[in-house]
Amino acid sequence: MKIDIILPFKENFTVSKASAVSTSVKNSITFSSYKDDIRVYGQFVKSPMLEKNFIGIKTNKFIHFSNNISIIKNYLKLNSSKKEKKLIEVHNRPYLIKYLLKKINHNPIVLYFHNDPTKMKGSISPKEREYILKNVSGLVFVSQFLKDKFLEGINIKSSKLFVIPNSLNINKNAQFKKRKKVLFVGRIVEEKGVDIYVNAIKKVANKFPEWEFLLIGNSGSRKKIFKNNFEKKMVSKFLNIGQNTKYLGFISNNEVLKIMEESSILVVPSLWEEPFGLTAIEGIANRMLVIGNNVGGLIDIISNRGILIKKIDEEKLSKKLLELLSDPKQIIKIQKKCLDNYIYSQDKVSLEQDLIRKNIFHKFYND
Repeated sequence: MKIDIILPFKENFTVSKASAVSTSVKNSITFSSYKDDIRVYGQFVKSPMLEKNFIGIKTNKFIHFSNNISIIKNYLKLNSSKKEKKLIEVHNRPYLIKYLLKKINHNPIVLYFHNDPTKMKGSISPKEREYILKNVSGLVFVSQFLKDKFLEGINIKSSKLFVIPNSLNINKNAQFKKRKKVLFVGRIVEEKGVDIYVNAIKKVANKFPEWEFLLIGNSGSRKKIFKNNFEKKMVSKFLNIGQNTKYLGFISNNEVLKIMEESSILVVPSLWEEPFGLTAIEGIANRMLVIGNNVGGLIDIISNRGILIKKIDEEKLSKKLLELLSDPKQIIKIQKKCLDNYIYSQDKVSLEQDLIRKNIFHKFYND
């Protein structure tokens, strides 16, 4: 079975710049039984991941009025003479579906959602989502939360909807005996709840001088600069707490994972509804105790594998941290439990995805 994957223009399919979307696509291909028959179409890059599978497209925004439309038009041009049986997978751009359906009716089209459908161009209204549901061959969501959001205001039962989470293998190098480190990893912006973390640590750090508290990330820039007053205020406040607080700024994902290998607790206090919560998965895969807000995709990930705090705030978080740091045995107990029923291993997720692909393909072509 041949599979064509179409990425959003903003995706940079390289090791150094891959986002969660590109990473999940790369992981799924690596472990897929259809690996040799998958082609990924995205913006042209010099050193793509999975070079044998990737086809870079040089877009022309001025001619096509949109880089994403340019990718679609070039994809259609490259495949215009081929009426072969294949599955087409479009990632995270619902507004492209109507255009693509007008051009292609001889192949099944599957749309993948990595973000809230109700906030994305082309799927904001129930009417738009109903059109997509009726006309595509499958819809895939990275969390149950996103699937539920898609169905808001829609009263249609369908067997076309699937939940396939992003995948990440358990880190075999993760230490069982952890160091006394507590982490926040993410963008230093209000919706990530960084002020909740900073204010909670202010109430905890001086009581536990043997523990180290880390703040990792920035407001979005890869350079170690303060992009706005909120970031500057948070970092300054955090560093003034005491000698056992450390700000690392932006570091590579590989560096983050190395720190996670040896650290005890990861705090994910996001106020916005995380579509999935890859940082939380990374913490769990590194045998960390993960504390998170009871919202969005974090619910699926942390439930029964860590600690969820409903309507998290600095009082609730500091109280929970004080309780945990005073009882190391409780931390170890939860760390041992965090990998029970771990469902995010790359080979398992890819197997599930391939079965869904196979069923959609055979149903469409009546094979």
